Amino acid sequence: VHTGLVNEEMAAGLKYAGVDGVALDIIGAQETIKQVYHLDVTVEAFNESMALLTQYGLSIRPHIILGLHYGKFLGEYNALDMISKHNVHALIVVIFMPLRGTKMQDVSPPPVEDVKEFLIQSRIKMPSTKILLGCARPGGTYKSQVDKIAIESGINGIAYPAEGIIEHAQSMGLTPSFYENSCSCGIE
Repeated sequence: VHTGLVNEEMAAGLKYAGVDGVALDIIGAQETIKQVYHLDVTVEAFNESMALLTQYGLSIRPHIILGLHYGKFLGEYNALDMISKHNVHALIVVIFMPLRGTKMQDVSPPPVEDVKEFLIQSRIKMPSTKILLGCARPGGTYKSQVDKIAIESGINGIAYPAEGIIEHAQSMGLTPSFYENSCSCGIE
């Protein structure tokens, strides 16, 4: 289940329902919560949601959206710090994509170099955690560059890898596995 913020009643309900995994976006900047998500909550509410889900024994798969604040990094590293303090099944990294018909349709995604540095720092900060590159990321050359960087940064999985990435992984001595699942479910 990909939830928003959860309270104790919802966490208990998810456990009671037998949910095997909970994905939720973690936002680490108050400005992004207000200006992009238009929510009247604090950064701490995201941390509290992870704590409740953990308290109820649920497998959590938090997502960080790189460039969520109008294509710029603002709070991503804070979100990473919060997530690293919880026992998570996997960290899912996705990248802002400008969508036609939205207020951010003309906003560029974050620079590939910023994504690279974040992936490297994620691996350093969470060395034994599964880190996956989710399906939400810009396409084309950008996707090819990011996917190559992800493999080279030690990421454990990529949803819908760009053309040539499987061969690149194999050239590095890796043996790819394939799963027909959501990005937050595809790795055991």
